[in-house]
Amino acid sequence: MNLRPRYPMQFLVALIAAFLLWYALAAQRSEDISVRGVKALVSVVNIPTDLVLTSPVPDTVSLQLRGPLSTLSNLDPRKPPEVLLDLSDALPGLNSYLINASDIPLPTEVEVVNVDPKGITLELERQETRQVLVRPVVIGVPAPGFVVREVRASPAQYTVQGPESLVLALEFVETNPISIEDASGPVEAMVEPLLPDQLLRAIAVGPIQVTVDIAPEAAAEEEADGSN
Repeated sequence: MNLRPRYPMQFLVALIAAFLLWYALAAQRSEDISVRGVKALVSVVNIPTDLVLTSPVPDTVSLQLRGPLSTLSNLDPRKPPEVLLDLSDALPGLNSYLINASDIPLPTEVEVVNVDPKGITLELERQETRQVLVRPVVIGVPAPGFVVREVRASPAQYTVQGPESLVLALEFVETNPISIEDASGPVEAMVEPLLPDQLLRAIAVGPIQVTVDIAPEAAAEEEADGSN
């Protein structure tokens, strides 16, 4: 019986590759094993469109890694591991998520020994959208003998979106202050709305035009008497 390989060169190459693989694995097993603590970034993904996150998300969690010393030493501190929390099944209220070590991308020879904390609790609310009145903020006093006759905002209402509890409690939106100090005629300004909470956002596009009508005090009194 002929025991010689049919393709000796291919057989030799395969034999050398198998030896090198065995040698690498053997060297890895004999290498010093180390345990090291690192920080992993936390990111949330797939938040349902009808919900809004109302609780803070921790920047990082602590990982304890075990693996070959050379591998752990070569981990790039500028590219820390990342934990992705999938919120696609989140409901209004408190939602708890376990951090699974298997979901953290790492070299195959490195294992996660411990995660701290082992889970994260996040709070979400239903998202609400509604229109509220615009209340311009006017500061200062007109020139002597002049008074403010009327303050107008365009648009007079602003569309606001955010957590249901905050939006429904919002009665109006104030603006950046407009100074009328020593003014003796109409004052116009383009201003931005000031939302009272960072979880609220304005849907309307563009600034608000505010017009402050200022008239002589006598003329304003005569107009008021005529309207009565």
